[in-house]
Amino acid sequence: MARWWFVRHGQSVANAGGWLSGHRDVALTAAGVEQARALKEVLRPLTPDRVLSSDLERAWKTAALAWDHRLPPYRRTPHLRERALGAWEGMAVADLAKGDAMEILWSWKGRPPNGESHHDLSLRVLRYLAEVDDGKDTLIFAHGGLIRCVVGLVDGRPLEQIGRDKIANVQVVDRVVPPGTWGKLHRALER
Repeated sequence: MARWWFVRHGQSVANAGGWLSGHRDVALTAAGVEQARALKEVLRPLTPDRVLSSDLERAWKTAALAWDHRLPPYRRTPHLRERALGAWEGMAVADLAKGDAMEILWSWKGRPPNGESHHDLSLRVLRYLAEVDDGKDTLIFAHGGLIRCVVGLVDGRPLEQIGRDKIANVQVVDRVVPPGTWGKLHRALER
């Protein structure tokens, strides 16, 4: 059994502004920087064998501030990026809420134009997690959409509910996961 801790990044300028960032590389706000610094105390008791982070600034900056030169050092990877939101990146959530876009955004297989569905995101991330799944305890700094999907699947949540689950900024979600689980989940989704 391995421990997997998933941490959502601190407040980003997109979060504060009420717009979707997806793969856009946006910075933390001053509040997000403070959240990440405060997270340092929450993470102090953790003893992961490895620390991974999305390569998007809001995630790796949270890792840099919250993990703050502890060992093992965190590694950035594009495999842990947020859901690609295609044409909707940069759009205000309030504008999307005027039509049926939010239902598409929340659904399991709905895709923004030129973007990923929750299903697509899950396949991408689970493929990577299966590759690194070697029984080691792992701390991951990532994004709300990614954490919703991965944790929702591990917990057996109904697929159509996963997109509606909320993950707060700097929330730490802890799961004990048997080795091989990520690969099993990936194979099940491929069917």
